[in-house]
Amino acid sequence: MPRAKKSKLSRKELQHLKEYGELDPLSSVNDDKDLDNLISNALSRSGYGKFTGKLRSGKNSRDDSRYTKGQPKQKKPSNARVDAYTRLLKSFGDASGRLSSMDAIVSDDEALENSEDMEVMGNINDTQNNNENVVNGATAGTKSDEEMQDNSESDSEEEHEVDAVDSNDQKSDGDDNATTTIAENTNDVPNEVCEANDYMESHYADEDSELAHKKLAAVTNKEYEHSTSEDAALGMCVVYNVAGEKLKPVNPRPLKQRLVKPFHKLNKDHTEFTKFQQGIFNWFDQYRDVVYGGRTQDNEDELTTAYATHVMNHVAKAKDREHKNNAKLAKAHAAGTDIGELRDRGFTRPRVLIILPFRNSAYKLIRKLLTLASAEQEMNSARFMKEYGPDEDEEQRHSANTRKPDDFQQTFAGNIDDAFRIGLQLHHKSVKLYADFYRADIIVASPIGLRMTTGAESGDRKDFDFLSSIETVIVDQCDVLLMQNWDHLVHVFEHMNLTPKKDHGCDFSRVRSWCLDGMARYRRQTIMLSEYVTPDIQSIFNSHCCSIEGKVRIKPSYAGAISDVVAQVTQVLKWVPVKRLQSAVDDRFNHFKDQILPGLQKTTMSDNHTVIFVSSYFDFVRIRNYCKGKDCSFAAISEYSTKTEAMQARRRLYDGSLQFILYSERAHFYHRYPIKGIRHMVFYSLPDRPRYYSELVNLMLTSNDESVSPEQLSCVTFYTKYDQLKIERIAGTKLAPQLLSGERSQFTFA
Repeated sequence: MPRAKKSKLSRKELQHLKEYGELDPLSSVNDDKDLDNLISNALSRSGYGKFTGKLRSGKNSRDDSRYTKGQPKQKKPSNARVDAYTRLLKSFGDASGRLSSMDAIVSDDEALENSEDMEVMGNINDTQNNNENVVNGATAGTKSDEEMQDNSESDSEEEHEVDAVDSNDQKSDGDDNATTTIAENTNDVPNEVCEANDYMESHYADEDSELAHKKLAAVTNKEYEHSTSEDAALGMCVVYNVAGEKLKPVNPRPLKQRLVKPFHKLNKDHTEFTKFQQGIFNWFDQYRDVVYGGRTQDNEDELTTAYATHVMNHVAKAKDREHKNNAKLAKAHAAGTDIGELRDRGFTRPRVLIILPFRNSAYKLIRKLLTLASAEQEMNSARFMKEYGPDEDEEQRHSANTRKPDDFQQTFAGNIDDAFRIGLQLHHKSVKLYADFYRADIIVASPIGLRMTTGAESGDRKDFDFLSSIETVIVDQCDVLLMQNWDHLVHVFEHMNLTPKKDHGCDFSRVRSWCLDGMARYRRQTIMLSEYVTPDIQSIFNSHCCSIEGKVRIKPSYAGAISDVVAQVTQVLKWVPVKRLQSAVDDRFNHFKDQILPGLQKTTMSDNHTVIFVSSYFDFVRIRNYCKGKDCSFAAISEYSTKTEAMQARRRLYDGSLQFILYSERAHFYHRYPIKGIRHMVFYSLPDRPRYYSELVNLMLTSNDESVSPEQLSCVTFYTKYDQLKIERIAGTKLAPQLLSGERSQFTFA
């Protein structure tokens, strides 16, 4: 086949050529007016506005001289556009046929991405430089509703000069089910990261198959087939399979081709997935619901990189599928044929929801997403840096926290505002931050930030339609979110994937059938990442994680926080008998007021210096109110206590003028007070964070002078049979079954 004549095209025309397999799917139209009408009809049918055939005017209009490389701007007759298309097609010869036979990479097209307020405009300049032609196009940007409300400036996308396409750009991903060897076109990039088996295509397919019905029935009735496996990099994996399906094979090349180089850049020294990333990404890529309870400071960067890559890969595949279908509809409309329904979307545009506790976490994650997007333009980036980046007082706070533990410094470094929400709108060459939710592809928010948007239960201002078509939700740092108001997160899950109250400009002919049937929650993938698993996380896992692909719960083995205690103190773990789960809270409280509190009230001045640690804030309030009624000499330190109140309580405990201090886990999480003079440590309930146990017990070693002997120190912990997860983290995975058997009422560690 003869080679095509080399021509110079704009980036938009090159992408157009890659998508459709020829320069223009409507190039057979010879009349200028008919061309405009056909494009307008095709775009209107897809809900993308009208084609005007005119360039915008004003300060944002395109300067043609920028794109003709020094050629003066010339006036063109009215039929110049049609003539240019005809000559350009002739200059390519058989190139369109050759390219259409190849597997086509499907990239983002800005003209098909923007909202109904957008105009599609085109212009072709016929240059005389070596008989080469330059075809230019532009799209008009629109302001999002949030930007208009905040009076922020609208940033228009710049057009950049594009040279002739190189050999790498001519390579393609291929169809969704095709296997691509990336080493041929990305400078010998390893094969481990390039799209092969597309599990997403089968998971979100709009089909009415017998297997899909079996999976749905199994998930609805919670008929899972359990299996357990040990992963050297992740830990113990409890797999929930549905409808007799087994584990899917690992996809050796899971990424879209255009994400490979940005991934290598983001993954720093690693040219491919690490063993940890490969293990966790495999579960993500199968679109199972995942609960991972082994998040640490050491694997934080690898973990966030893994799920950020999964998010961008998911959005890229979904948008590519939409643009393929847009091209099919445009071709069919031009040919006057009917190709049936092409359902590839939900009710609203947002596909991914990422929930984080603080702005500093959102800042790190969004920077990773922007790196993976590798966009030429980042809209509103200055505003993002100002509102989410480190502030002026960062160095001062860092110097004040140098004596705090490493995990405290990492959690509270940067902007720790917990009320935020931001939308990201992705284009092929740009990313728009602060996009309106209904025009965003990815939403990053905190639970309280979403609750401020969705509204209260009894309020009139309730809007959660933007959550109706979420396909992937990621809840990171669940252990930190537990220190906030967990009810806000539960509220978000309860209002996700519901049928919207308004249409929001939805093209219902493109909405998937199972979404119209109210079954979107069974196609949603939920990923929850935490330092440890708690009953609250397990509750969401059981109630709201219902993907038809199954789910998996992963947690590591624990050596036990007791092994980290260096203070020479006798540690006693006492079994509290309870009748049933519903009465466990009352049984623990009755045991405290009948067995523990009377002994504390009878202590002398020298036997004071007692700290009572309470994990649950509800238990904390209950004990505080009861002790006030009994006229006990005590002080209470919670996360709501002022610095002055906390300082006075700590001073009085050190002096021995207080019988005891009530200390909540949230207070220790947010402040890490170095309490001095502790001689008796009482754990009314075990802490969720295992390191808090060793930290508080070791305070008895560092906060007392040499006159206090180890015999004067004591540590007593109370637990029930329903504290299995906490006991495993404190005493260790191997020892936990023995402590929970109930055969002995007391265990002593010295």
